[in-house]
Amino acid sequence: MSIQNKIRIIKRVGKITTELKKKYDVDSPASAELNKLNESLNKLEKYLIKLDELQPHYTTDEIERHMIAINLNLDILRGELEKNDYVKLRKGVKVIKLILKFHPTKYSFFEFIISWVYELTYFI
Repeated sequence: MSIQNKIRIIKRVGKITTELKKKYDVDSPASAELNKLNESLNKLEKYLIKLDELQPHYTTDEIERHMIAINLNLDILRGELEKNDYVKLRKGVKVIKLILKFHPTKYSFFEFIISWVYELTYFI
């Protein structure tokens, strides 16, 4: 159950990237980098789903590798996007980083409350 909350937030950031792709021209460098960011988010989501399926033998070693790719895409987008769009995207990625600091497979009500507050704070 805990991973499902993380996946929901990742999908929410993915929706932000698809909205931004509609705003920017297909030939622009921002559009290409938004596609790469969306792909990195999808890879992280697939990894978390597989992690949820393999609970007895889970390892969280690859989460950092996925976050490095997302951070790289976000750094490149800093110069390509308008300031408001970049801030919205940066806040979404910040929420992902914060919720991934909790243990990814153990469910706790405390984590659910914290992730709900992060969503309320950063997305609304």
